[in-house]
Amino acid sequence: MQIHVARHQHQLGVFAAEDIFAGLSSGRFLASDLAWREGMTAWTPLGDWPEFRGVGMPASPGAAMPDVPVASTIPWEQGKSLGSFFATIKLALASPASLLTGRFAFGDWLTFCYVAVAFSLPFQLAHVMMAGDQTAAVAELLGRFDAQWAKDMADQMAQTPPTPPALMVLSVFMGLAFAPLMYAAFGLAHWVGQRVCRLGPAVERTVAATLLACGVVILLVAPLQLLLLAFNPSVQLVVSGLFMIPACVLYFRAFGPATGVSPWIQFGVSCLVWFVLFCCCCLTPILLISGAMASVALR
Repeated sequence: MQIHVARHQHQLGVFAAEDIFAGLSSGRFLASDLAWREGMTAWTPLGDWPEFRGVGMPASPGAAMPDVPVASTIPWEQGKSLGSFFATIKLALASPASLLTGRFAFGDWLTFCYVAVAFSLPFQLAHVMMAGDQTAAVAELLGRFDAQWAKDMADQMAQTPPTPPALMVLSVFMGLAFAPLMYAAFGLAHWVGQRVCRLGPAVERTVAATLLACGVVILLVAPLQLLLLAFNPSVQLVVSGLFMIPACVLYFRAFGPATGVSPWIQFGVSCLVWFVLFCCCCLTPILLISGAMASVALR
């Protein structure tokens, strides 16, 4: 199995076990160098690996270790083109462990995400133009529920005038223009969750890995916009929910190796972050309003 080695936050490359053993013996690698292979939850010094323990010498505390240039194997970081874009998508799907060698500069992956958004744009526009305003259909769906709030919302939506096609097209452009920045904000929130869980990926790497994973998912699920046109709103909701499962698998399968953390651990961190955001954005206002109403009622 291939092993990734890093020193001072810089990737040294991917090596076989026998190459690392020889490198430790010759001084090419240090026992303090961090290493990771697929299946591990965190980076570990080579000196702590059972198969390498006792081989080579640890770095002295005062020794200055030379920085090694990053040797990225990700096509997008080797050159910006449509060919490298699709090659990176293929790499993320077929060999996500190779993403660990990436430098993950924010600007590179923000551009990558915008390219993915650009490819999804025709599908989004086709969906909007062919489906038209769905307000009436959603109102009819809500009207089938017995809850009073659903019926009130359905009545309010039924009285809303249809949205002009030009405004719907403009909303698609505006939404896609700001989407990568929103994903970057989610990546920043995820980094905060990582720090709470005492995980080590740097903030830039975490945000850039988020943009990479989002770009992969955006490109793959874009045709879903046309598939949904064959169903009514209720079935569209179910189909979209079912597609969330493989989308999450693809997302964390790329995001985990890109950050050097197990996908399952990153999934747990993401659940924690979303739970906190839900509590802050939804439960807190509800509790405040409920408390205010209770205080008024008790006066």
